Amino acid sequence: MGRFQNFDEIYSALFVDFDNMYTRLLEQDPTLARTFATNPQRWLRWLEGHALRMMYGDGVRRRILKRCCYLNPIKYHEFRPFFIRSAFLVVDCPPLTNYGKTCADIHLVMDCMDILSHQTRFDEVIILSGDADFTPLLLRIQEHARRSLVLSVGYTSPAYAAACSWRIREDWFMAQALEEPREEGESEHPARPSEREERRDNGEAAGRDKAVNLTLPVYKRIRLVESIKQLVSESSVPVPLPSVAQVLQREQEATTDWFGAGTLRDLLELLDLAPIAFTAVGEGYVFDPSRHERPVGDGLRDEFRSSSPDLYDFALKVHRLTDVPLLSPAQYGTLFAMLADEINEHGFSRTGTVRCIEEQCEDEGLHLGANQIAFVVEAIIRGGVNLAGAGKNSQLDAQRLRKAFAKSVDDLCAVSQMALSKEERALLNRWLQAKETG
Repeated sequence: MGRFQNFDEIYSALFVDFDNMYTRLLEQDPTLARTFATNPQRWLRWLEGHALRMMYGDGVRRRILKRCCYLNPIKYHEFRPFFIRSAFLVVDCPPLTNYGKTCADIHLVMDCMDILSHQTRFDEVIILSGDADFTPLLLRIQEHARRSLVLSVGYTSPAYAAACSWRIREDWFMAQALEEPREEGESEHPARPSEREERRDNGEAAGRDKAVNLTLPVYKRIRLVESIKQLVSESSVPVPLPSVAQVLQREQEATTDWFGAGTLRDLLELLDLAPIAFTAVGEGYVFDPSRHERPVGDGLRDEFRSSSPDLYDFALKVHRLTDVPLLSPAQYGTLFAMLADEINEHGFSRTGTVRCIEEQCEDEGLHLGANQIAFVVEAIIRGGVNLAGAGKNSQLDAQRLRKAFAKSVDDLCAVSQMALSKEERALLNRWLQAKETG
């Protein structure tokens, strides 16, 4: 255990018995099952920080170096791209009998045994499955002085539970790793109503609360800031407050009143996070201005979701697999019109056009980032429109840009192993307001 000191790392291998997990989650809550299958990155982040202090003490982080998912491609092919997108090695395990039995368990056991003699010494194995047939495997892992973490949903064999080093509580996993953030951006464990009312009705008491936070021991404030900075540094996008809340509650034992600050937002405003920035926009985010686009209000996105839930779900799926900006049809309409007018009047320059459109969007209150605009521009070019040749002698129209962008998005979906059906292609054209091309 001497290695687990001075902010050392433990190396983990993760094995997911997808069919077992998905079917059991489906029995509990179809929405959470869908989140598990379509957003692995969400619960991966949670697993990376789960039970570290309780198992290894302070100053340790988990690195999941190997990720394997065993999946029936005939029954669950639609979920395969999401795991590939999240850097999983997806092992196809089609049915081998008339009863639908696959060989996923055999593949999992062989791969797990291989890591016990791997050149990299894996410190622990994480198995997501409730299949008690893996009990001998857990015992063998223990014989090699490695730890095993098991997550099972529903009934679990007592022998299976006893054989693992740590059983991940399914209620924690479902509530903390799968449930979507609250729309109002509250933390997972907000202050009790009586406490909130007391602070609202007694300004003097609220002032004392913040004063208490300011007198936290220096080492405690340093640890809080370090946890937040590490979370932001490991994320490619701004980190929403619910994720911050989970990390601080798990790693820093945050209290329900956030060390006396009252709310997580108040706590963040009192900490010196520089160069990390905090914004209360939407559900609230912490981000690195040098790496991330500044988060903007999501009123249009909420309107998009409420007015066309089927279209929003499709757009969200495409966004997660291809990075196509998750803009509402209205935002795309405005963006295409701006691009056509700008290029027709001033010609096309990759950096110049993007910068001008970004300024116009800011003036219109759309707050589209340069990365989003550049993505759309590049996709239009890949869709067959020669923007460099457009200008006063060759006028562009927004509809031509829509069609080129839609074609490019269709191609991106195909590359991501999400070949669009006729119905999905109709949804794509509705989303981007592009005409059917047959």
